[in-house]
Amino acid sequence: MTSTTQAQIDLRARYFYLGSAAVMVLAFLSNVLLSQLSRPVLIDPGIDNTYWLIHWLGIPQAVTRSIVWAPVLDLTLFFSALAAAALPRRRVYAIVFSVLLFIWHITLSTYSIHHYHTLVGMLVLSVPFWFGPGERFTILWEAVRYYFFFMFASAALWKLSRGAIFDPHQMVAILKAQHAQYLYDYPNGIFAPLYTYLISHAALSQAILIAMVLIQLSFLGGFFTRRFDRAYLYIFILFIIMNYLVMHISSLPLLVFVVILIDWDKVEKGAVSQARG
Repeated sequence: MTSTTQAQIDLRARYFYLGSAAVMVLAFLSNVLLSQLSRPVLIDPGIDNTYWLIHWLGIPQAVTRSIVWAPVLDLTLFFSALAAAALPRRRVYAIVFSVLLFIWHITLSTYSIHHYHTLVGMLVLSVPFWFGPGERFTILWEAVRYYFFFMFASAALWKLSRGAIFDPHQMVAILKAQHAQYLYDYPNGIFAPLYTYLISHAALSQAILIAMVLIQLSFLGGFFTRRFDRAYLYIFILFIIMNYLVMHISSLPLLVFVVILIDWDKVEKGAVSQARG
């Protein structure tokens, strides 16, 4: 295993942290930052012990009920991403970013009564940047890559183990549960004809479900070779688009995972060629 150099880390950090800063801008526009949660009361930590521990410590309550700390932490999270993207000695900024991102993730998920997964990519990808060049960064970067492929492959195996793709009405039931509120509130909305058509045509909907499961299952190949990483990059982007169109689930923050699939040797060579030219 070849150790990652500082120049290679700097290049990856630039893409990752600028992408993370863009995600925060989108979160601000969506009114879901800590300072925009408006002192929420209801929580849903589920059965996750980590969520219970964070709430037992009182961190989400302290953050969201303070008119000072909430915006300060939002700004610190945003500017720590910019600092980690621009400065070569980024360890402190990277750790601050990870800790605050973790707090935001837990707080947003429990107070929105839904455990989001879209920030997971930013969270796990931020950890390797705690370290400098050498084997430790390389091993952690590889671990994140395997986690990415596990995330998709395990989702397919879970659906197969439950027999979801063998029930001809499974996808229709999913679509009804997912889009009932949208169709009620926006019967003439831009997506309403698509959802109505898919619900009315069970065979087509089930074919889409099977296709999505097969796409997820194909990510098992990433455990054995890097040869198809470029193809996986395009498949991943297509999956995000289809997930939004069919399920109306926005997974844009997960797109930071594309940095795992990029051929950084080629990118670095291109950057060097441009600098010399």
